[in-house]
Amino acid sequence: MVKVVLGAVLVVLGAAACAGTSPPPLPPVWSATYGVPFDAMVGCLAAKPAGAFSVSPPDLPQDGVAVIAFTPSNSQANSTYTVRQSGSGSQVIWRRPGNVGGLDWLDGEARSRADRCGNS
Repeated sequence: MVKVVLGAVLVVLGAAACAGTSPPPLPPVWSATYGVPFDAMVGCLAAKPAGAFSVSPPDLPQDGVAVIAFTPSNSQANSTYTVRQSGSGSQVIWRRPGNVGGLDWLDGEARSRADRCGNS
């Protein structure tokens, strides 16, 4: 009887441990707030970019939040914009793997794109 109860407890604990563990989001590299409405900012950042970059369609995990991948066409950098509705404007948060060196050019390109969208 004890083995059955102990086995059931271990199964429940194992299932609980697997169910709610998603990796934490990457830390932001930069963030900025723009006076552009949320829908306009999401549309602009999700538009096909010029040059050697690709974007994903926006993932909308909750109201007022969109996640858009922005990566060089020749790599899978897992870099993303997270756009949050902020009053009548938008907050843009840029995340990418790693925290030093090698991808500064990508951070600059992402920031320039966001600034263009935020100032249009």
